[in-house]
Amino acid sequence: MSRHIPVDAETREFPAAAVVAYCYQSDRGPAFIAYKGRQSRPARFLAFQTEERRDSNLAGFIEQETKTEDYKRARREVGHGLAVGEIVYSVWGYEQTNVDFYEVVRVPSARSAVVRKIDQDTTENAPGSMTGKTTPKQGQFEGTAKETTHRAAGLHSLNGGKSSRGDLQKWDGTPRNVSWYG
Repeated sequence: MSRHIPVDAETREFPAAAVVAYCYQSDRGPAFIAYKGRQSRPARFLAFQTEERRDSNLAGFIEQETKTEDYKRARREVGHGLAVGEIVYSVWGYEQTNVDFYEVVRVPSARSAVVRKIDQDTTENAPGSMTGKTTPKQGQFEGTAKETTHRAAGLHSLNGGKSSRGDLQKWDGTPRNVSWYG
């Protein structure tokens, strides 16, 4: 599908906002069509009574999209800040709380880390309560655990990826709550 570009439209490009706008005179008055990135559907398609209103609305849209792109850019540039030997964990589950612990075994770059699943100690809160606390056993890897590479999702955080349920957060040393059935 291709973009609709009106005849005799003035092209205005805004690289910081990843937006291209086409300003033109429609049957309803001054108008613009704005496309974001490589999208074929317009992000905005509006007509106004005056050129000033059109330009003001377009400027507001560009300001909003520039802030969004700046946020995305800053988030991509932030590294995970993890070091070899540190513990990260994932909390997941439906109707029960599961916790998986991983140890950072390599740090190829500030934007990725290689982790391996480790064993954990779980203690029940009370007999038959099916709830408890769990802590990792650092350096004691699960027998079948493989090393997996994860991308940074922010400071002290890694994306979970296919091999994990949920994002991985740096463990702060406190036991994590768990629950189970049967």
